[in-house]
Amino acid sequence: MLKRLSLVEDRYDALLIPYRKNADRIMLGMNCFLLLVCFGLAPLRDTWLAVAAIGLPTLALGASLVMVSAGRLVTRIFMACAFMAFTGLIIHQTGGDIEGHFSAFGLIGVLLYYRDWRTIFAATVFIYLHHLVLGFAQTRGVAIYVFDSDLFWSTLAIHIAYFLPFVVMMGYLSIWLRREAYEAQHVIELAGQIMRGDLMKTPEMSISSLETPLISAVVSMRDRLLDLMRVLPVPAVIVRMDTHAVVAVNRSWESQCAGIPDEHTPFGDCPVWPTATVWQDLLAAMQARSGRILDKVEVTMVRRDGTQALCELSLILLEEAEPVMAIVTAEDITQRRQTEQAMRRLAFSDMLTDLPNRASLQHELEAAFLRFKSVGDPFAVLMMDLDGFKPINDSLGHDAGDEALQIIAQRIRHINRSDDFAARLGGDEFVVLLPNCGSVNEAGVVAQRFVKAISTPIRLDRVGEVVNIGVSVGVAHCDQGAATAEEILRQADGALYRAKHSGRGTVAAHDPAFAGRSVAEPLERVPAG
Repeated sequence: MLKRLSLVEDRYDALLIPYRKNADRIMLGMNCFLLLVCFGLAPLRDTWLAVAAIGLPTLALGASLVMVSAGRLVTRIFMACAFMAFTGLIIHQTGGDIEGHFSAFGLIGVLLYYRDWRTIFAATVFIYLHHLVLGFAQTRGVAIYVFDSDLFWSTLAIHIAYFLPFVVMMGYLSIWLRREAYEAQHVIELAGQIMRGDLMKTPEMSISSLETPLISAVVSMRDRLLDLMRVLPVPAVIVRMDTHAVVAVNRSWESQCAGIPDEHTPFGDCPVWPTATVWQDLLAAMQARSGRILDKVEVTMVRRDGTQALCELSLILLEEAEPVMAIVTAEDITQRRQTEQAMRRLAFSDMLTDLPNRASLQHELEAAFLRFKSVGDPFAVLMMDLDGFKPINDSLGHDAGDEALQIIAQRIRHINRSDDFAARLGGDEFVVLLPNCGSVNEAGVVAQRFVKAISTPIRLDRVGEVVNIGVSVGVAHCDQGAATAEEILRQADGALYRAKHSGRGTVAAHDPAFAGRSVAEPLERVPAG
């Protein structure tokens, strides 16, 4: 039994050296304190010689052992016996009145400092031999004062009877406390390692030590945190903010991002950044927000294959402990942005001509009308309908008609000024919004340009034919009394209706004087050409 316990203790001796070195220093300090107590009690019974003869050499030898071999078993045993020697000296100085209680106090001190059953055993043997030898000498008239009674053997027997179970309990507790001390020491080291960001390092402990419940729990917690980060679907990295060193990356980062950062390369210098200032710019943006989270900032990063990607980056600072850590995640949104642009194009563009569609026109028209009402920016609307387009569809087919519409759309783009907005309503109808247009006559001049450009003969490569297509234009201006943007569009449509019935290639303008009459009423004509 004792041999097995000794083997177990031998294993823990090597693992608990840092803890027990510290315990030796604490015990040395405690012995210094007890020596001062002994000197304080010396005048009571004139025990100066005993204090000097026992206390000073004991303390000097203990200090030498702590300096030379702190943490070793021989030092622990000596320091435990020295502690009991000082308690025995205090018992002598007080006439033996506190013998039982002070002996117990001494063993509790040894237990708490060392948590080693061998030191408990050595201290117990020492105090028993002390009581046996010096207590017997007391009964022969020597002024030593171990017991406060002259009945030596019966007092010693009573002392052993009530003290021995206490010693056994101390030994048992030392075994359990020793294990807890070992676990606590390594749990603190592991926690510090995690807080420093050294997540990837394997703790330097034996397999059996890693299996102890508390250490196993901390290691499992660390491993689970790493596992959670590894399986994140987006690239993630943990950065120490004091050194900007990378302490952990997940699999997505390793597989998707350029270069695998390490603890020797500052994160800002990693090849994942297209320029050297990106990381610093992100930190400056976080400081400007006075927060601990920078959420979904779009930055350009470099993929593993060297191509650049638009990424949505989030940065979270963990400021609860030192050093401060940052968790950085980056999601490649290049494909998403391309998809969004394609969907926007589908929603707001005409697929045949690639001009904006009716929905885009409605948005721009509402914005122009709002600017007119709020700041007085004038605008006009041209509504155009092709002349002679239907026979092309009927005689040459829809492919020829589609090609003709695409060519006309190109001509409209070419005539458009930089601020003009052209859209296809559908079929052979087009609308042009003219911002900064001061009058209906100015709009009529622009309309004439469209009539001239569109009326130029068109060569259709698909069918090898040249066709002539004209256009009629209706003009409406924002200062002609319309109450809504939609009403301006209706005014332009009414003017177009008149233009179509007035002849091919005609431009007609809306006249507010006829607002209460039929749109077919004759209005001023603006002939083409």
